[in-house]
Amino acid sequence: MYDLAVVGGKTLTPAGWRRLDVAVRGGRIAALARLSRRQRHLCRQVLDARDCLVLPGAIDPHVHLSLTIGPGMTTADDFSSGTRAAAAAGITTIIDYTTPEPGQSPLSAFRARRRLADARVNCDYSLHNVLIEFRPGWRRHLARLVELGAPSVKLFLIYDERGWRSDDARLVEIMELGRRLGLVTCVHAENNDLIRLFTARAGKRVRGAAALAAARPPLAEEEAVQRAILLAEYCRSRLHLVHLSCAGSAAAVAAARRRGVPVSGETCPQYLALDGSRLRRSDGHLWGCCPPLRGRGQQAGLLRALARGWLQALATDHCAFTRAQKDSWGGDFTRIPYGLAGLETSLAVTHTLGPVAGVMSSSQWARLHGEGPARLFGLWPRKGRLAPGADADILVWDPRLRWRVRPQALETSIDWNPYQGRLLQGRARLVVLRGVLLARQGRFCGPSGGGRFQKRRPGRGS
Repeated sequence: MYDLAVVGGKTLTPAGWRRLDVAVRGGRIAALARLSRRQRHLCRQVLDARDCLVLPGAIDPHVHLSLTIGPGMTTADDFSSGTRAAAAAGITTIIDYTTPEPGQSPLSAFRARRRLADARVNCDYSLHNVLIEFRPGWRRHLARLVELGAPSVKLFLIYDERGWRSDDARLVEIMELGRRLGLVTCVHAENNDLIRLFTARAGKRVRGAAALAAARPPLAEEEAVQRAILLAEYCRSRLHLVHLSCAGSAAAVAAARRRGVPVSGETCPQYLALDGSRLRRSDGHLWGCCPPLRGRGQQAGLLRALARGWLQALATDHCAFTRAQKDSWGGDFTRIPYGLAGLETSLAVTHTLGPVAGVMSSSQWARLHGEGPARLFGLWPRKGRLAPGADADILVWDPRLRWRVRPQALETSIDWNPYQGRLLQGRARLVVLRGVLLARQGRFCGPSGGGRFQKRRPGRGS
């Protein structure tokens, strides 16, 4: 009758939590119902979800796998290990980024990235298109990328020294084009000129990795966020602000949405769980990321913002480096390989800080990891929900299980973890992708290379 059934759990349906089983046929959800003993007996595979929450598979809309940031420096997690880690955690879809070379067209960069990922991914994936430069002839490339199912671009307001920075004129040009084509413009919002000023000052006043936070204060992010929002409002274009680290940035997004501006924002587990004191340690460079870790007041403010609905998604910005790679900084904070691992711990960290701590409900938490990113980036209604016709991406979550983060017990390819030693509550018991079991008790057990590229539609946002 059915290929698979997930039974006995509390299931997140469009109408809220219900005591319903999830029945799967042909990789899609066939029914949400209380299956009889006879119906269960006729299923080819039955998964026990007793004492667990049954959610849509999580979607991480911001990851960096197989990313080269300079000569001899490529992230430790490639598309294979990174998507194993994602699946083990309960993430069934990721959105990575193209990595164009100078002069390479967006369409060429997209095709090259797909060739690298297609045979290696263990969960489903899609791609955002990075623009480090833009030429008039590339307008038709972006139109073609929308047709190919990648209707989003990413611009940087920093990295002038690398030649990646988009000035305000380019940002407006891309936003106007995005409005016509149905593109979401994703922006890394920090003020390049302020960072240059504060970097020079920090190098003289602050020692070690702590200079990273001094060089990139909240002002640098919050000013750039406000500027990007004003330009999006002028252009009437979809804007998504990535990896927001400041409560003021979240408040700006909320205020703009109340005015009707089509803007959305995400934050990351590291900005909720880790604070800037890590950077003052002797090994503080291990925690170097961009934007940097902030103070505890910012953490509390971001958690409140999520609970109030000011931000629409949780993402990891997963960018994993080994200890040896991080140690290559040589004492110069501007040479730290920026990035932290987050895929394998993201849901447990946010569950611990959110529902377990009473900051938000379990349904809010689930939607920030599923429905929110699915709606924002054109995966809805196929992904991010449990309903007949949707992909059978199913996460069976044990909300009571407590576990301590130990790097050697994880699927990622790094020899340390930003949360190592931390006690977390909640973990994936079972993870299903399109009706196929991918992970059990936090370990990948699925078929290698079973992920697929997911064509996204221009979305209306969330």
